[in-house]
Amino acid sequence: MHFCRGRGLALPAGRLLDVTDLLQRLIRLWTEPVGDGAAAGAAFAQVYTDPVVVNGAPITVARLADRARSLQRAFDRLSMQILDQVETSDRLVLAFIMRGRHIGPYPSPLGTIPPTGRQIEVRTIDVLTIQDGLVSAITVVADDFGLLTQLDAIPPADGP
Repeated sequence: MHFCRGRGLALPAGRLLDVTDLLQRLIRLWTEPVGDGAAAGAAFAQVYTDPVVVNGAPITVARLADRARSLQRAFDRLSMQILDQVETSDRLVLAFIMRGRHIGPYPSPLGTIPPTGRQIEVRTIDVLTIQDGLVSAITVVADDFGLLTQLDAIPPADGP
């Protein structure tokens, strides 16, 4: 994984949030096994507000933990390679590639996709809004078409 150390994000009373620490905690939540129940919610509450707004819809940290658990059940050896990051006083923008091997059912917009055993790469951009040291909103732009193509759920687009 690649982390860039930045100047930090502003917190109340002039403190700065260590962006590297926030990124490491966030990435661990999505790539390392998430337990069940209150412990998972508590872990997500250390990084996200409750609720957090994802693409305009409020989602509880418990539901966010469920999403991470579902992703981890579908893909083995998840990793995130940070390609680029941009920081402002209240935003962190990340461009990254998520990689893994498809080992379990994956709930997609087209229905559940059975395991294929394939390695996947998904390019994603997350725009994170940071409030009081926690992620309060996320705008996610992921290459779902590319993922679904890699899993043979849709045929690849024809040439250029």
